[in-house]
Amino acid sequence: MVVLKFSKESKTGHQLLWKQHSVRTHSDAKPVNRTLFVVNVPPYCDKRALTHLFSQYGKVRQVHLHKRPTSAPAMRPRYPHFSRPTPVLGFKAAYVVFTQTSALKKVLALPAGTELTLSTEERPVLTGIRKWQRQYNAGFVKRDRLAEEVKKVMRDYDAKKERERTAGQQEPDSEGWVTVISDKKKKPHLEKVDEVKKKKGSKKKKQQQLVNFYSFQQRQAKMNHLAELRKKFEEDKKRIAQMRNSRKFRPY
Repeated sequence: MVVLKFSKESKTGHQLLWKQHSVRTHSDAKPVNRTLFVVNVPPYCDKRALTHLFSQYGKVRQVHLHKRPTSAPAMRPRYPHFSRPTPVLGFKAAYVVFTQTSALKKVLALPAGTELTLSTEERPVLTGIRKWQRQYNAGFVKRDRLAEEVKKVMRDYDAKKERERTAGQQEPDSEGWVTVISDKKKKPHLEKVDEVKKKKGSKKKKQQQLVNFYSFQQRQAKMNHLAELRKKFEEDKKRIAQMRNSRKFRPY
């Protein structure tokens, strides 16, 4: 256990607990003979601050921050500017990986209760508005770096589609048939969706006619329909009467 002070003017410190990292399974990201396992790391400690803190004992290769202790390496995004991982907030656990084993031995040889200073004049740890300014400025990416990452994304996408295409051609289905995909690219449609909709709408308007648009036209249509039904009813009555009179057999 050591005491971590934020600066020389700090009257109180924060207790850090560490030991040598030891797991059953070997990991290239966290080698056992060069990794220091630290717990109870305060929220204001980031990778840069921890790197500066332990650089006085030896060159630091990598710092991994986790919410809870784990043997797995920290997830590093494939495309940093398109998929950024969620930052680890609050108290956390750290794995400090040195380049040499001697640096780890120096840290483990420190006596208990040793006081360490995190922020110095040579390497200050920014807080407050200065920290927010640095985070804001870090959000802007240079054009050349962004263009290079975009090219990498497109190369990976083209390679993925090429693998899918070749796999689809070579693998036969359940009946033994092999799907052959043409390499000819379809011509892009020049017409926009809105223009196609307008054309379809104009055709429908030409074909359809407005019938009984006004209310009085609807009433007049209903009256005409009722009159036609009455006329047909009277004609049917006359026809039935004529059929009865034309019968030859009259029993009485």
